[in-house]
Amino acid sequence: MKEILVLYYSHHGATREMAQLIARGVEQAGASARLRTVPRVSAVCESAEPSVPAAG
Repeated sequence: MKEILVLYYSHHGATREMAQLIARGVEQAGASARLRTVPRVSAVCESAEPSVPAAG
């Protein structure tokens, strides 16, 4: 049986509900679903990519 991982972060619960519906659809399609939460991602960029040289 195929296993599908559904990762989500939800602050107020709406995204959690959507993830649960996705997992239900996965299981109705014959696969196994695993729901897992992830920590909040910071909007602050702590490092910058090096610039690309003009020569490419």
